[in-house]
Amino acid sequence: MIITRHRYTVKPEYVARNRQNLGEFIAALTAASVPGLSYRVFLEEDGQTFLHLVTSQDDPSAVITGLPSFKKFQSELLASEPLQKPDQVGMSLVAASGESHGQAPGRSPASAF
Repeated sequence: MIITRHRYTVKPEYVARNRQNLGEFIAALTAASVPGLSYRVFLEEDGQTFLHLVTSQDDPSAVITGLPSFKKFQSELLASEPLQKPDQVGMSLVAASGESHGQAPGRSPASAF
């Protein structure tokens, strides 16, 4: 299983636009129906920091970066001059409760950001 976390902080005036772009991207990703892929986006308590949590059986980078809506999201995010630029951290699952895709050694895909 591949697990990655992306995190960045945007300017207050860009939050609504980022949410809109993310909505379009997630809708397109959902329509692509990639087996074994879970892509979740969270907004932290500060109301400006976004955290993306991606889990997949295979490296999803090619599918994600191939979507026009992702390209739009990515280019507009970077053009907005985020307060904290996107970073990526690969993770390995240690323990889980509830739904889980099973355990396997963690691998990090190439950065989609």
